[in-house]
Amino acid sequence: MSGPGITGTLKAVQNSELQSVWVAVELKGDPKILTPGLHGVHIHEKGACEAGTEKPFSSAGGHFDPGPFGSSTPVEKNHPYHLGDLPNIKINPLGQGRLEAFISSVTLADSPISLFDGDGSAVIIHKLQDQKKSGGTADEAGGGRLACGAIAKVR
Repeated sequence: MSGPGITGTLKAVQNSELQSVWVAVELKGDPKILTPGLHGVHIHEKGACEAGTEKPFSSAGGHFDPGPFGSSTPVEKNHPYHLGDLPNIKINPLGQGRLEAFISSVTLADSPISLFDGDGSAVIIHKLQDQKKSGGTADEAGGGRLACGAIAKVR
């Protein structure tokens, strides 16, 4: 995963026994860009990370939330309950952070809620903290996008 002045990784492992996915995100970057504090982390609906200039990484689409009642729009009644909504990551004063979580809302296996669906998925690091508010503003859902990484299988 990368963005201007930022590099990082996402590792995900399916845990069949717990029926969940273990996710670890590690980031490091320029503390003037990847500022100390909390930043929103979301899995987005497309495995594309085109930087662009006007809206960086908008090619990744909205938050991952497939299904008949899902909605990828970050500012609506289903936020912060999208299947791709992860905990915030805490960045230290050196511009480094690590997040680990078990999530049961997605799978790596063949399924309608798989991160490896037809168009893939991506992880996005946002400029701001996700305040986990229902029906809030875009900034309350994490704001702009700092870094992006397409999620790919590694064996």
